Amino acid sequence: MSHITSTTSERVFPDAPPSLRTLSLSILDASVGNFGAAAAVWVYDAPQEQGKSALNLTQLKLSLVRALNAYPHWAGQLQYTTYIPHGNHTSRSRRLEIVYGAPTDPGVEFVVAASDAAIADVFPSLDDRTSGVGAFDASAFGALNLLPSSPALASHSSGDFEGLPCLIVQVTSFKCGGAVIALKASHPLADAQTLTTFVNDWAAVNHALVQNVTPPVPSPDFSPAALDQAALGDIDAAAPDPEILKIAHELQIHRYDWWASAEGCPASALESTKIPQHLASCADIALGPPIPWHEWDLQAPVSNYLLHFSADELARIWTAASSPGTQISRFDALQAHLWAALIRARVPTAPDEQFYFNLTLGVRDRVSPPLPACSLGSPIVLARASATAQTPLPHLARTIRSTVAQFTPARVGALLHEMAFDLDARRMWGGFIGRRNTIVTSWVRLGLYEMDFGAGRPRLVHGVMPAMEGVVQVMEAGPQSSEGGPWYQDGASVSVMLPTEVVQRMLNDPLLRKYR
Repeated sequence: MSHITSTTSERVFPDAPPSLRTLSLSILDASVGNFGAAAAVWVYDAPQEQGKSALNLTQLKLSLVRALNAYPHWAGQLQYTTYIPHGNHTSRSRRLEIVYGAPTDPGVEFVVAASDAAIADVFPSLDDRTSGVGAFDASAFGALNLLPSSPALASHSSGDFEGLPCLIVQVTSFKCGGAVIALKASHPLADAQTLTTFVNDWAAVNHALVQNVTPPVPSPDFSPAALDQAALGDIDAAAPDPEILKIAHELQIHRYDWWASAEGCPASALESTKIPQHLASCADIALGPPIPWHEWDLQAPVSNYLLHFSADELARIWTAASSPGTQISRFDALQAHLWAALIRARVPTAPDEQFYFNLTLGVRDRVSPPLPACSLGSPIVLARASATAQTPLPHLARTIRSTVAQFTPARVGALLHEMAFDLDARRMWGGFIGRRNTIVTSWVRLGLYEMDFGAGRPRLVHGVMPAMEGVVQVMEAGPQSSEGGPWYQDGASVSVMLPTEVVQRMLNDPLLRKYR
């Protein structure tokens, strides 16, 4: 139930207007045009007296504007590049560019809201989330209206752009003096790492202004072309290199074809199954495998639970998932444990029925030369691991590790080559959800709980995932230790989106908390 009592909105811009620029986005940025927004909320308790101004709405707006000076493209216009049939890779069908520094820039949507509730009455404390069975029902978070449903983001599925913002920020003040800072961004411009890089810089600027010291000057790296330069071969040639395509096809990924997927497609996505008019005359379009819509029950109510795994529990899972001769990480082990539980909860129809774990991989350090950690954009791909209900836990962990290990700089470079020649940037989907598929994304090592606007660490950080079956997100639990140390030192928080009956089977599974 929403406690929001009022909202106002405006568009904000950098206070140091940039010169006019047009930048083509990268091959991978353009490929996620159909993805949902990159979004998260940071929940802050009422600050102590010395930090009260940190969450002041006027103060936060001022620091946001200052931070945008280092991120001027957030205020710009996302749009398709001009389609040129025989042009270079940036002018093929539905590639993207960002134009900023123009008088017509749409700006960043800044929403101010108020709530008549207290933070502690709405958001669980760390103890609440980790005590008992370590499972908190977060389904109600979606009804809190912490982010506006309107306006839409530029490019969000529909392909609409003109006048729409690439970034929406909402600050909700609560009657106790606490606040929620929520952001959502067009996915072609931001994966989780980009979003948190921006929030970290904004928080640092705000903190400095509150303390009346010179704010830092953020220095993110917005160079989309750097990723494209990691592609193998000549991606501006008339046709792809067959030998490079062979290397790309060594990678285990789904290659579902939207154009082959009209049958059973939900009405909201049907437009994506149509061949664009400017490509309708292309001869000999060979269709790929269709999206298996029949495996996804769109009518089933979906629940969102936060599962807590302590550091000791993670250590025991790691021990159980390890096997001689293979090195796995605690993250591999946790994913394998979750995957096994998800397969059981979905009640396999046969011992050999295949289930897929689609791992979201950032490629900043998987290309040559590697991209800096502060590079912006959405350089992600989906890797596919497969298993059955009979697959033992150590084998699941090895499968995950070996799947990720395939994504070497050479193979990722080959994949970039393949994707550069895709007839349309949005045509292929490297993953799916539904009964046999899970998409998992990692938000660990992003410093989510270090975002201090001057009022202390957040009470809760929550990644806003689409309310769709089979979406899993992993991040650190709220910190109890000092900074530093491995990501798992305070445990892990796992957000799972599953049909209500499936998540209940999962929670009732004695093997889920076997290592607690």
